[in-house]
Amino acid sequence: MNGPVFRAILRALNTCALSFIVLLTLHPGSVKAQTAPPTVIDFWVKDDTLFLEVKLNAEAMLVGTDPTQPDAYSGNSKYRSLRRMVSSELEPQIRNFVQVWKQNLVVEAPERLDLSYEGVRIPVVGDVEKVRVSKLLLTAHLSDQASNLRLAWPLQGGSVVLRQQKVVAPYTGFLAAGEISPLIPLQGGASLTTEQTLQTFLAKGISRFVQSPLKPTVVVLTLVMLTLSLRPVMSQVAFLAAGVFFGLGLDMYGVLDLPESLQDQALVASIIILALWNLVARHLQVWRLLAVLAAGCVYGLALASDLTKIGVPPDHLAPAVLGFGVGNLLPVVFVAVLTFACALLVAGGSHRKRGRISVLASMLIAGIGVYWMAEPWLLA
Repeated sequence: MNGPVFRAILRALNTCALSFIVLLTLHPGSVKAQTAPPTVIDFWVKDDTLFLEVKLNAEAMLVGTDPTQPDAYSGNSKYRSLRRMVSSELEPQIRNFVQVWKQNLVVEAPERLDLSYEGVRIPVVGDVEKVRVSKLLLTAHLSDQASNLRLAWPLQGGSVVLRQQKVVAPYTGFLAAGEISPLIPLQGGASLTTEQTLQTFLAKGISRFVQSPLKPTVVVLTLVMLTLSLRPVMSQVAFLAAGVFFGLGLDMYGVLDLPESLQDQALVASIIILALWNLVARHLQVWRLLAVLAAGCVYGLALASDLTKIGVPPDHLAPAVLGFGVGNLLPVVFVAVLTFACALLVAGGSHRKRGRISVLASMLIAGIGVYWMAEPWLLA
């Protein structure tokens, strides 16, 4: 490919990139997607009373949609109207809804319990584009014979995290819509085994990547586009994985806690730095590996925030961290292999074509990163 043709392709790609950024700016709703925190039930026993604290997107439940699926309610006019209500306006609607909804929430110990609505804590309106998580409190009287509990989650409620509190070796589980929990000893001791924890959080890690694949994928692209050679790609992916586990461990064991807003900006900054690095250095160096390790650490800190929201069995923190990290990294490795194979298929054995693909892709990635960095101000 001669110089004039290469420059013509470069101008065309620059035009496409600028058009993409303009479209994103003109349509902020397409990029400002709501995140969907999981519904969480914390339960505990005090004296002869069972307490259920349900953390959920109450507005989504009121409009009859799955609170864990933003696409199902984010564009709903009724949902947006409810989201703008202050707590004094929304609370009566939640109270009336719960009187019907709790009939579908079956809690047995061993007989079915009569759940009583005790109130709801609704955060201030704040940013209406973000999900508001309300805390609903239900109670029930326990008989003297009650030693185990079983909960059946309603079919329309989406998935839920079920966590036992204030006992030794508490139960932590995940229920899909309409699923029934196992028998849970009220005195504790029902925590997941090490193998069960590893398997459960491995699946959760893969699910997390599938739900938010864009930025992790772009990070991987910056690694592949350094040289389009196998050994540098493998080395960088290995250092990225080490950084991810390091960041996860720092946060989950309480060594470092970085605010979520800074986590996102730091990850975007690392994408820009690595993409620009590709334009000035064509060989793998020690400093590059250290930069990839730091980017992985930032990514691990972001994953730790999601893992904390899910809830981790305290007796099996290590296998939960390991499973969640591996679950996120398996798709990352797949993306790296797929990207590398596609680039080689296009470039063939030509080192010149590999270099041009790397330069063009890195310029586009850097441009996207700059937009992400400026997005909060552009959409303000």
